[in-house]
Amino acid sequence: AFVAVRDLAAYYGGHIIGIPRDDLPILAAQDGSPLWEADSAWETVTAFRRHKGASRAILALGAPAFVAAEAAEKLTAGGLPTDVHIINGLPFGADELEGLLAHYTDGVVTIEDGFIGTPSTGVRGFAALVGSVAAGAGLPVAHVGITDPRTAPADGHMETWAHFGMTKEAVVAA
Repeated sequence: AFVAVRDLAAYYGGHIIGIPRDDLPILAAQDGSPLWEADSAWETVTAFRRHKGASRAILALGAPAFVAAEAAEKLTAGGLPTDVHIINGLPFGADELEGLLAHYTDGVVTIEDGFIGTPSTGVRGFAALVGSVAAGAGLPVAHVGITDPRTAPADGHMETWAHFGMTKEAVVAA
């Protein structure tokens, strides 16, 4: 995390960065090796799960990346190969998001541990960014995230995510 923060700040200036919680699963590469090393170069997007023939993807911003991986495994096992990409930070490079989405003709789903808006207020933030690029490319898109931050249980983030429908089942359905 220190290397990523240092590289991000050196390249883009100050940012707000969500720090993973201690009780979240440790993310590993698909082959079980470490996803990142201390000397890994900063990248905006990390390919987290890749499946042969994938025509859909889940883009995970923040802590729910492991939920995206669980959903992709379920979809892939059911005959719908689905890739997962972790979005490590914004902004994307020129045409980077467009290039990423071009691989997924059946659409994309975003999941993020943040307020994504409501049907009455419109989609915001990362979900809106991906939504607008996907719409421009004619791709189906769906979003999973917090829609009403005023009411949520305070028992922990897993319970909060379940309250907002940020579950493997919701991502699979999306």
